[in-house]
Amino acid sequence: IIVGTATNVCCESTARDAMMLNYRVFFVSDANACRTDAEHNATLASLMVMFADVRSTEEMIALLQKHAAPTAAAAE
Repeated sequence: IIVGTATNVCCESTARDAMMLNYRVFFVSDANACRTDAEHNATLASLMVMFADVRSTEEMIALLQKHAAPTAAAAE
């Protein structure tokens, strides 16, 4: 799950490297930042094609909750 600053530099590089190492990559669109919206959106579009599953924070939280293992306290 990739979040951070410099969407089009550090974050994109990390996403590409992770995909090349056979990780399933989630890139959180509204938890990354760039100098301009144009750079940010261009990077998201590029990543969506083959490098990462691009999701919003809300979507990512829902996905994590859906697949989370129940805790011992929740089972009681």
